[in-house]
Amino acid sequence: MITLQELRDAYNQILAAHSPVQSSGQANDAFEVYVLALVLRAAREEGAQISFESRNGYANPSPLVFRTSPGRIYSDAKNYSHALIDFDDGLSYEGHVGVYVQGLAGVVHECDVLVIDRNEGEFCRRNLVHPKRSNAALTAECKFYTGKLGIELGRQFLGVTMDVGKEDRFFLSNSDGKSVDRVLAHHKRQRYFGLSPLNADSENQVVALFRSAFRNQRARRR
Repeated sequence: MITLQELRDAYNQILAAHSPVQSSGQANDAFEVYVLALVLRAAREEGAQISFESRNGYANPSPLVFRTSPGRIYSDAKNYSHALIDFDDGLSYEGHVGVYVQGLAGVVHECDVLVIDRNEGEFCRRNLVHPKRSNAALTAECKFYTGKLGIELGRQFLGVTMDVGKEDRFFLSNSDGKSVDRVLAHHKRQRYFGLSPLNADSENQVVALFRSAFRNQRARRR
């Protein structure tokens, strides 16, 4: 079985492949995989078993293949990988990078990191449709920036969460953004700035947010 540490290694390999980073887009791809690793760490700390699956259904593929641009969950352009998150009470989820979700208004939105019901993931791949917002347990908007974040990013996130819901929807960045922080705090959106693998405290705080999201999901299913 591929371990969480191997997923972290996959993140490191992606980052190393773009070293020095040639564009913010390349760095952001690696940041998304890193955030997925923290989601899986949170799930594991809540008691979940973590494994991986490829688009064609093979268990524990090696190497893991992640999207580097927004895509459909049912795309077969590459044999993309996703995580399986299984709790002992029978609840099962999938963890994805860079897939679209259908919002309340029928518009699709990219989720940098997405956790959905396992049954929903299988249904969507089988029927070539996008996951619905109601089956999205957790989403994360991931912004890897070398400078400060602009207020427009906060406004965009607010717009998306108006359509895909605001509970357990996270805005995460390695950078600082006082204006973005202020507007998201005013609208009671969950966010964290300054996330870095070089800062264990920042990781622990984000993992705690994700753990709370998983506890919320499990409590609603009792």
